[in-house]
Amino acid sequence: MATPLQSFSREFGYVLLEHKGEGKFVLRSEPPSWFNELWGATQPGEALIPLAEKSPFLENFLVEAQSCWNSPQTAECRSEVWIESTAAGREVPMQTTALRRDGKQLLVLHSPEAQYRDQVQILQTARSAVLEHEKLLREIQKKEILLHCIIHDLSQPLSAMRGSFDCLSAESLSEEGRKFMALGKMATQQQESMIRQIIQVFAADLQATTDAEKGANHAPDLLACARNAITWLSPAFAAKRVNLILDPQIDQQAHWHVQGEESRLGRVFTNLLENALRYSSEGGNVTVGLQTDGEFRKAFVADEGPGLPPDLRPAQMFALFSKGKEGGGKAGFGLYFCRTTVERWGGSITCASLPEIGSRFCFRLPKATVRAEGEAPPDKLLSAVADPRPAVKGRRAMRILFADDQEDIRTLITYQLERSGHHVHAVCNGREALSALLHKHFDVILLDEEMPAMGGVQAAHTIRENEARAGSHAFLIALTGNSAEDDQARLRREGFDAVLGKPFRLEGLAAILDAASSTLPLTSVPKKPAAAIPAGIDDLLGRIGGDKKLLNKMIRTFLRDTPKRIASLQKALQRKDAEEIASLAHALKGSVSIFLAQHARDRAQELEDLGHKSELGGATAVYATLKEEIAKLEENLRGYAKHTQAQPRSTVSKKTQRLTGKRKKQ
Repeated sequence: MATPLQSFSREFGYVLLEHKGEGKFVLRSEPPSWFNELWGATQPGEALIPLAEKSPFLENFLVEAQSCWNSPQTAECRSEVWIESTAAGREVPMQTTALRRDGKQLLVLHSPEAQYRDQVQILQTARSAVLEHEKLLREIQKKEILLHCIIHDLSQPLSAMRGSFDCLSAESLSEEGRKFMALGKMATQQQESMIRQIIQVFAADLQATTDAEKGANHAPDLLACARNAITWLSPAFAAKRVNLILDPQIDQQAHWHVQGEESRLGRVFTNLLENALRYSSEGGNVTVGLQTDGEFRKAFVADEGPGLPPDLRPAQMFALFSKGKEGGGKAGFGLYFCRTTVERWGGSITCASLPEIGSRFCFRLPKATVRAEGEAPPDKLLSAVADPRPAVKGRRAMRILFADDQEDIRTLITYQLERSGHHVHAVCNGREALSALLHKHFDVILLDEEMPAMGGVQAAHTIRENEARAGSHAFLIALTGNSAEDDQARLRREGFDAVLGKPFRLEGLAAILDAASSTLPLTSVPKKPAAAIPAGIDDLLGRIGGDKKLLNKMIRTFLRDTPKRIASLQKALQRKDAEEIASLAHALKGSVSIFLAQHARDRAQELEDLGHKSELGGATAVYATLKEEIAKLEENLRGYAKHTQAQPRSTVSKKTQRLTGKRKKQ
């Protein structure tokens, strides 16, 4: 081999060897430095190098190489990259190719160090990216958990406050009292709005809401939204003695439908009006106006306050947490929400100080053409005070089971529902709800998603499983602080018919109940629950031929043995011994059947069935109900025992005989 070629191959890390059999090779080119580091300095010639002994990888590769050398069709065989270590511990990447040339069995060794380092760098970069991605996902999960806790903890007292105001609306209040109540309701609505904004800003919920806006409600009426905002905020403006005016120059007959979503558009108006109220003085005016602008519709809010902060440009007013250096303004995201919302709908928003006094905030949105020409705008004016009247005439009274772990919410919602003519049974968790369902039938079941002992989702699963066996179906409503569209879809998949987000408006719950009443075969008056023991003492005596002594003995035996069986059953439940549970439940079923205790018998039968099936998920709840029924039975049996005690007739008879005998002797 020519010297220049040898130098070239050595520089690029190649070495050529000829196989002489039994894993031994002869060098046919000048070896690179890495070769000498691995296997010692060797010169080209006839010296045999036992590479198979020096490298386990090459020893295994020679099996494939031998097939290549012996096959007339295969020209070459290439290995994967592997690593060899020098005596000093340096790692050397290696790759080899088996060739057959002029009848010789050749092996080309190569160290692709540069390419290997590049690949390692790429893999390390990819691995680092994966780790960063996993770290980011964990951070997002922590944030979502934190947000979930915040929303849940804030929505509970907010629901109680809103329910309290709704209850007060039914009372006789003075004009001043109704004004203060309206202010309180407005504050709860502002708090709810703030909670939703926290989700939108910090939970990247904007994309989900954008998709939601592509539904049916994407052409709200700009004039109706302005009127609604004025109605909601009028008490606050009146309390501060600021005049809130709807511009009389607005064309009331024009169509003011725009691209957007009604509730968010209402919040845009609310944020702008609250901002104007904050900087308005007593006796000042705040004007809401609308204008046409070609293919757009414009709305403005003008106040008579101090104007915009001089140290902020108009564009900076809509930045996140923006606040001027002067004045007493609040740093927040009300105006930021307005900008992001309007721009997402293809509009724009601006602000400016007025020439004489005050400021003017103006936004414009593309007009919508989805409504037919001549269609009247919907009348959706909202009242700041709830309608104090009871249920709408014609509504059907329903039997409602309500489960929520917050006592104040249970009290308020129960009061409102009963005032509307419904019959309500309130419990504090899902386990108690399942227990109540064993005794009564309910048309509608309201379950809070998060409750101790058993949450709403777990209770819903059990209810639907029981209904599948019984062939019935109750209307399930989920109450949840997680009211995003994904959460609503998730809860519907869990078996709920409707989802009501917390804090909720009672009119929203009433609307769901109205929908339920039109789909369920309801009765106007719920049936009175049957007594724990439908049979009286006469029925029991009739079964045993009127033998009071025998009945008394049966009662004493039951009162003596049953507590032991109950205790044994509880221990079996703790051990989750399904066979023992079935056996003890069967024995109890026979005992209570003697005394015609149908409810206790049914619960014992249900517990026996669960034991036979080894399905102990709801066994504890059934056991608790069975224990209650047996306690009622024992109380009644103790009363029956007093009526079946035998009279001491033999003692009286002997005493009478003795007295009679004495008189005869005398």
